[in-house]
Amino acid sequence: MNKPLNTQTAELKTSQYVKQTDEFVIDQTGSQPAAVELKPHENKLASIQKVVFMGAPSTGKSTICVAAAKQFNSVHVDEFGRTYWEQNQTERRLTPEQLLYIAEEHIGIEERTLPKANKYLFVDTNALTTWHFALDYHESALPELCALADKSKARYQHVFLCADDIPFEDTWERSGSVKHREFQVFITKELNKRDIKYTVLTGSVEQRLAKITETLA
Repeated sequence: MNKPLNTQTAELKTSQYVKQTDEFVIDQTGSQPAAVELKPHENKLASIQKVVFMGAPSTGKSTICVAAAKQFNSVHVDEFGRTYWEQNQTERRLTPEQLLYIAEEHIGIEERTLPKANKYLFVDTNALTTWHFALDYHESALPELCALADKSKARYQHVFLCADDIPFEDTWERSGSVKHREFQVFITKELNKRDIKYTVLTGSVEQRLAKITETLA
């Protein structure tokens, strides 16, 4: 017996709907993005931990940074700001724009050095230090520098604060022992204020290296 026309039409519409639905599901399934597989060098870069040394001038940051890189058979990043200051300062000051450039270039050097690192990249100071100098020079910092300083917390996996328990060397580019102590107090307070976890390094280079080794183990 032939089915009524309206029944045939309903079945046809249902069949078309099911077919379209199946095609939609297949299409949706087929369009799922495949899991992104990192290339070997990308995996290596992602696994490298950045280690930064903080502290006032003449607390041994540069010395321990170089020593730590040698100890761990890796590489280090020098304080770009110090070199730039020596070559470009005017009456012992830098402009806000120059300070921003220092922070940006320092990060750029880190990124360019990262592929050469072996598990750890050791860094002498960061944008938080440059931001501090901006406050000291101008009592303010450019918004872009403030943003880079804020990002410092997440950028480094390990932070070491070099104690001021070694003799202060008042070389021409430094501002005296009083400023030295003020800087150390400010940096310590700022790390605490920003809830940045850090390890204090005290004593000789050997003692500091031992503490670094213990912390990174």
